[in-house]
Amino acid sequence: MEINNTCPSTTIYKHCSTSRRFLVGVLLVFLLFVVTGIILIVLASIKPCLFVRCHSRASLCINRSPFKGQCICDSYSAGNGRTVCDDCGLVYTRPNARIIGGVDADAHSWPFAVLIQQRYKRTVTVDDDTFLVSTTWMCGGTLINHQTVAHCLKTAGDTFNYRSFVFPIVWNKYYSNIESTIEVSVGLHDRRKKPGRRTIKVQEVIIHPSYSQQNLFNDIAIVKLEEYIQPSVNVQFVCLPYLLSNINVSGIVVGFGDTVPGANQGSLTLKQVNLTIYPNDFCDNVSPLTTKNWTTQICCGDLNGERDACQGDSGGGLFVQQNLSSVLRYTIHGIVSYGEQCASPMKPGIYTRVSSYLQWIQENSNF
Repeated sequence: MEINNTCPSTTIYKHCSTSRRFLVGVLLVFLLFVVTGIILIVLASIKPCLFVRCHSRASLCINRSPFKGQCICDSYSAGNGRTVCDDCGLVYTRPNARIIGGVDADAHSWPFAVLIQQRYKRTVTVDDDTFLVSTTWMCGGTLINHQTVAHCLKTAGDTFNYRSFVFPIVWNKYYSNIESTIEVSVGLHDRRKKPGRRTIKVQEVIIHPSYSQQNLFNDIAIVKLEEYIQPSVNVQFVCLPYLLSNINVSGIVVGFGDTVPGANQGSLTLKQVNLTIYPNDFCDNVSPLTTKNWTTQICCGDLNGERDACQGDSGGGLFVQQNLSSVLRYTIHGIVSYGEQCASPMKPGIYTRVSSYLQWIQENSNF
């Protein structure tokens, strides 16, 4: 009697073949997932914006670095571009728009202007006697989203005056870093009044890495606030200048600076003044020994010497009204930097040209 072994062998062979096909299929699927994952990781590192969901009012996304894409709000919005893009450049109290030679601003007519106060104290030794000295200085700033743009900040290595002495700033037990010295007041019109005033502490200060104290190039800094600012009638964000500044255009500077040159007391209420953006050569005789860079600076003022910014206005904005998205909005074209005296005939002021720093502002103002 013959025994047929064909069936069992065939059955085993078929079973083995099926197992191999299954294992090959699993392996192929696994490899597909691995390859897909690698491709996605490479894409995310090269083109992170492909995986970033931007706000509906964001105009673009910029691939900043591996795995970091930044959404940018359109020219008439302010925000982080991802979760928020609020209207910018709006005022709900009409400025009287007609500072040395300036006028009182109507209350809350410049809702993006802020007051920055910096306080400092340390012990010093003079003639073998030790004293605890303190000082305060102020300047202007402008809300660009949930942060401010300013420039008058002092940091370690800078100096301050106390009576007839000059002392260096050194971080100590009273103030351990630049952030601890600064407070920002928003929604402020009268420094004597507290209602409507909101004072916010500072999370981070970013001074432009190429700032030159010698010729005041790159005279700009970003101040990041600890608290989230919700826009309201009295608190708004200014628009950034995506269009270049034209010459012979009128702009408005606001601030709490001196109204009398050399007073060093500042104004109790917010002032405003109309100034003109002049051709660059109109400022050749302003601090002639100081080199200018008109790619990053603006010549602005009043040639008659009747109107000007002054001490305490530094860091404040030069605002120009523009038609953006069929709405008149204020954009910040300049930041008060320096001048020669205040309101001197034929000596306009020098302003930081904000449009030259848009990329730097965008890179450092994300939140």
